[in-house]
Amino acid sequence: MGLFGGIRKNSEIKKAYRSFNEGKYQDALECYDKILEADDEYIKAWYGKGVVLQKLGKDQEALKTYNIALKLDPNYLNAWYGKGTIFQEYGKHKKALEIYNHILELDKNYVNAWNNKGVVLQKLGKDQEALKTYNRALKLDPKHIDAWSNKGVVLQELGEYEEALKAYTKILELDPKHHDVWHNKGVMHGILGEDQKALTCFDKELELNHNNVDTWYNKGITLKYLDKPNEAIKCFDKALELDPGFKQAKKAKNEIISMQY
Repeated sequence: MGLFGGIRKNSEIKKAYRSFNEGKYQDALECYDKILEADDEYIKAWYGKGVVLQKLGKDQEALKTYNIALKLDPNYLNAWYGKGTIFQEYGKHKKALEIYNHILELDKNYVNAWNNKGVVLQKLGKDQEALKTYNRALKLDPKHIDAWSNKGVVLQELGEYEEALKAYTKILELDPKHHDVWHNKGVMHGILGEDQKALTCFDKELELNHNNVDTWYNKGITLKYLDKPNEAIKCFDKALELDPGFKQAKKAKNEIISMQY
């Protein structure tokens, strides 16, 4: 290709990365196609194209590009990972698990493979094994928010609520604006009978995401336990405004009203 061709290719790759990071996926795809027209053995471009195609919802095309990358280099782990995420998305959990295990045989430090392996194990009903994989991911990267979040969820499912609470608290130390976690943390406080702390978490969640239906409902339940029925009704009304078919909110509201008369 020569020096000039190499410079142009690097420039095009940088342009593709920039477009991808800006959410301009079609522009990024065009950049990768331009690179591959000039050099159809450029593995990073095949991989990058696959990632963009996934973002565009073209998973089958993405799978083909990952396979091309792996034909050029059978040990190209990012392409294996991309394949794994597609199988995972389509509910082919055993196949995805095989792929993540293959990646980890080649590189035991591939953090995202550990994390995704845990997600797949959860889907297969193997929560204890999933917990171990999240711990492996966090040993490699103590700031991996997805692994902390997934660990919190699996601990919650295992009934280890105080440990789940610790996981959610850790995430919020890393990212105080991670609104989904404020909700989950509030639920844990509620289960542990810490209603005032739960209420604080739900309020934090609603500051970040005012239209979170589940949080309005859980805030209402918490206010009910705190003997604030009128405030609770307002929360249930807000949940029903956002989701008129929310049967639990309607039932909880009616129960309070029936107790008042």
